[in-house]
Amino acid sequence: MKKIVMFSLFLMVLIVGACSSKEETQPANAEKEEIAKIEYPKRAIELIVPYAPGGSTDIGARILEKYIPKYLPDTQFVIINKSGGSGTIGMSDVFASKPDGYTLGITTHSTLTMQPLYGKTKYAHDSFQPIAKVFENQQILVVKSDAPWQTFEEWFEYVKNNPDSFTFGVSGGIGSGAHLPMAELEMLADIKVKPVPFEGTPPAITAILGGHVDGAVLQPSDAQSLIETGELRALINVGSTPVPYFPEIPLLKDKGYDITYNINTSLFAPKDVPQEIVTLLQEALKQTLNDPEVMAEFEKVNLQLHYGDAAVVEQEVNDETAKSKAVLEKLGLIE
Repeated sequence: MKKIVMFSLFLMVLIVGACSSKEETQPANAEKEEIAKIEYPKRAIELIVPYAPGGSTDIGARILEKYIPKYLPDTQFVIINKSGGSGTIGMSDVFASKPDGYTLGITTHSTLTMQPLYGKTKYAHDSFQPIAKVFENQQILVVKSDAPWQTFEEWFEYVKNNPDSFTFGVSGGIGSGAHLPMAELEMLADIKVKPVPFEGTPPAITAILGGHVDGAVLQPSDAQSLIETGELRALINVGSTPVPYFPEIPLLKDKGYDITYNINTSLFAPKDVPQEIVTLLQEALKQTLNDPEVMAEFEKVNLQLHYGDAAVVEQEVNDETAKSKAVLEKLGLIE
């Protein structure tokens, strides 16, 4: 009888322990199940382009808007152009938005790596969650086709002998990614040229064609059709690699000046957006950029696709910030 009682007590202990163990594991399993079933997106996603319509970033964003829903079903992207402040107005809205994945920004890195250095933004270079890099382009100095300079050497001789006579448009304003290569060249080559700020690429191009400025620093994709029709002439490439469709444009670094500036464009979200959403967007974007139709669309507008995950973007932003800070300090644009 005693053995039976003891065995019964032992069974009760096992049953209670099993129930207790089950109760302890339920929350963890429930949490995993909830993550696995994350419902995103449930409404339209705002994609803020912090530049005027018609530029490279805007064009690239509209291609993504068209194709991402193929890999993120039942998704609607709404593009919102918020230009001004060298891209800071639009990215300030992204920074201030709720980190729920329904407000994203697509921007060139300079909006994050240069503008905060002036101390006039509410955000810093690391105030955003990178999603992925989309494309990168070189930058070129262009002039109107009837300008007297046929080559970089002719232009350089002119600006050397005529300080402050050459005016050039810069998309994004003074201290932007379009301005910095020329500003550094001024410092290294002891020349003086006048930058003229514009709130986007299309207005800068209009100013060249209208004779309001002598030239402009542009992404080659923005100037391609006008170069091909003979309305604009490219004098120099300040990027690190040749332009695939304009390989004849000489590199500034091959002219004896160690100056290279590429335009990297990536997708960002507000800080603290859930990692599950970051992963979901990143995978959708990666598949989108590998889509042959998307590749053809980007090639058609001569934007050079260059996918990179969040870690790649973070490293590039950090490196570009350090470089920009050093250059701007040398030029006396920041303390």
